[in-house]
Amino acid sequence: MCGIAGYVRPAGLLPPEVLDRMMAAVRHRGPDGDGSWTDPARGVALGHTRLKVLDLTEAAHQPMVSHDGRVVLTYNGEIYNYQALRDELTAAGATFHSTGDTAVLLELCRRDPELSFLPRLNGMFAFAVWDTTRRTLSLARDRVGVKPLLYAERNAGIAFASEMRALRPALAGGEVIDRAAAVQHLTLGFTIAPRTIFRDVHRLPPGHLLTWRDGRSILRRWAPPPPSHPATSDLNEAVERLRAAMRDAVSLRMLADVPVGLFLSGGIDSSVVTAVAAQLGGPRVRTFSVGFPGESFFDETRYADAVAQRYATEHTRLPLSLDDIRQAVPAVLDHLSEPFADSSALPTYLLSRLTRQHVTVALSGDGADELFAGYRRYAAARLIRWAGWFGRTPIYPPLRRAIDRLPTRRETWTGSRISQLKRAMRGLDPDRRRRYANWQRITDDNALRRMMREPAEAETCVRMCLDDLWRHRGEPKEGDDLNAHLLTEWRTSLPDDMLMKVDLASMAHSLEVRSPFLDFNVVDLVTPLPSRLKLHGWKKKYLLLRAYRDDLPPLLHNRPKKGFEVPVGPWLRGPLYDMARELIENDRLFCGGATGPPLLSRDGLRSVLDEHRDGRADHNFTLWAVVSLLWWQQRQAATCTFA
Repeated sequence: MCGIAGYVRPAGLLPPEVLDRMMAAVRHRGPDGDGSWTDPARGVALGHTRLKVLDLTEAAHQPMVSHDGRVVLTYNGEIYNYQALRDELTAAGATFHSTGDTAVLLELCRRDPELSFLPRLNGMFAFAVWDTTRRTLSLARDRVGVKPLLYAERNAGIAFASEMRALRPALAGGEVIDRAAAVQHLTLGFTIAPRTIFRDVHRLPPGHLLTWRDGRSILRRWAPPPPSHPATSDLNEAVERLRAAMRDAVSLRMLADVPVGLFLSGGIDSSVVTAVAAQLGGPRVRTFSVGFPGESFFDETRYADAVAQRYATEHTRLPLSLDDIRQAVPAVLDHLSEPFADSSALPTYLLSRLTRQHVTVALSGDGADELFAGYRRYAAARLIRWAGWFGRTPIYPPLRRAIDRLPTRRETWTGSRISQLKRAMRGLDPDRRRRYANWQRITDDNALRRMMREPAEAETCVRMCLDDLWRHRGEPKEGDDLNAHLLTEWRTSLPDDMLMKVDLASMAHSLEVRSPFLDFNVVDLVTPLPSRLKLHGWKKKYLLLRAYRDDLPPLLHNRPKKGFEVPVGPWLRGPLYDMARELIENDRLFCGGATGPPLLSRDGLRSVLDEHRDGRADHNFTLWAVVSLLWWQQRQAATCTFA
C-alpha cells in the first residue's frame, strides 16, 4: 500500500519542490521509501511513497519503469491474483526482476496499452501509468473503489494524487469550494464520486479508467456489470459456493512478506473472516479489537473474546474510555483532507493505531453489510413499503407530530428506538417517498431548512443529493427492489463513505487493510442472488449466517447489528459543545462575510446546536457534519473561495 501523486504539464515542469510537497503530503501512506520520475521535455512528473508489503527489496521501488523504457507506473494497492497472472506472462516470455505484484502490473500495461486486462485484476488499486510512446497518461481505480484517486485538469494539463492534500500543491491555489458538494456533505455526510468538495477536482469513480492525451481526457467504465441472472437460487448450493469463495478470498489476502492480522470487532462479518482464516491452518491468527469497559451500550468485548477463544487467536484488545476517543477528535479531523462526517472514523483510527504496532496488514469485514443486506434500514424500508398506505390516512399527520415531539437520545436504548420510529414515520410521508425509496440515511429536513440561509433551498438541496444517488440506482428485476438498492449502496455509500473511512483511518498509521468480502469472486456470486437469500423476512444476512452459523459461537447467532458507534450526540451536548459553537461563531465563509452568496444561517446553526444541547431533539448526525465541514474549512481551506 502506498501513496501516489503526479502531473502532466505540457508547458513544462513545475518547480521541484511542488512534487516534493505532493509526496510529503502522503508520506503517512508509504513511510518505507519514496521515489520520483520526471520527463522535463513532456512536463511529466510521477511520485510514489512506499509501504513495503510484497517484495521488500529495492527491486520493487517505484515509480517503476519497464525494461524498454516505454511505460512508467506509480501504483497504490494489491493485486491478489498476481501470481497466476505472473505465471501466464512468464509462459509468454516475460522476465521479472521483482517478486511483487507491481512488476506484473507494469508488464501488463506494457503489453496492453489500452488496459483491457483490468477486469482480470482481483484486488484493490489506484494507479497512474505514463506511456512515453503514445504520450498518454492513464488513471485507473479498482471496481469497488477501495483505494482513492483524485484528479484535476487545468491549463491543458492534469494532476492526480491519493489524497486531496497531496493534489493541492499542483493546483497552485485558486480552489473553489463547490456549493453543491457542501450541501451533499451536510445531507449525506460524504460526497458521491466524481464530486469532491472542490468544484474542479474530481474523484475517479470505482471501476473507471481515465485516459488523458494532448489536453483531452476520456472517462469510461471498465468494470463489468454484475451478472444479470443468478447462477443459483438454491440455498444449500449458495452456501457451499460462498464458503469456497470466502476460503479462497481469505487465503489470497493472508499472503504478504510482512506480518498480517485481523480486525475482530465481535460483529458477524469480522468473526466470519477470523473463523475462515483460522481454519486455513498455518501460523496462529492474530486479532485486534477495542473495548469500552463499563460502557455496555458501546462495548462488544464479550463477542470478540468469544470468537478469539474459540479459535485460539493471539488476541490483543485496546481498552478505551469514551474520553479517549473524544480526545482523538482534533487529530482525526486534522487528518481529513476533505470534509467527512462518519464519526466511526474515530474508533477506526484508534484501532488502526493499535494494530499497526504489531502488524503491517489487517483483514476486515468491510462490504458484507452491502452484499448481504446487513443494515436495519433494509428491513425498515420493507416495512415502510408495506405500510405506505398509512401515510395517506387522517391519523398519520397528528401521530407524526406527536412522535416528532418525543425527546431523542440515540445513545440510550429507548432513544435509539425513538430515533428509528421518527425516521420510519418520515418515510411514510407520501410527499417524501422517493427520497426514502433510496433507504439512505439523510439529515432531518427540518434541521437542514433551519441551517440554510434560504430555507426553501433545503428541499432543492435534498432533491439534488437524491438525484446523485438515483443515477447509481440499479433496475429492480422482477420486483426485487432490495437488490436494486444494494447496488446503489455498492456504487455510492460503500466506496465514498465506508471504504473512504477505513482508508483514511488506517493509512494515517501506514496500515494496509484488506477485505475478503470485496473479492470479485465473492461479489459476483452474491450480487445476483435473489433478495430472499439476503433478507429473509426480517432476518438480515440470512445467507451469510446460514453458511457460517456452526463456525460462530452461539453468543453471536442472534445478536443485533451494531455499528462502530461513538457518542458524538452526548459530546455535542457537553464537552464538544463549546468547540462546535466556536466553529460556528468563527465561520466567515459559509455564513457570509467572505466570498460568494451565503449558504448557511449562523442563527440557524446556533438554534439547531442549542436544541440538541437541551435534549429537545437529537441532531448528532447533522451537527457532526457541520463540525467536520467548518473544521476543515477553517484549518485547511481558509484561503479558498466559495461558489
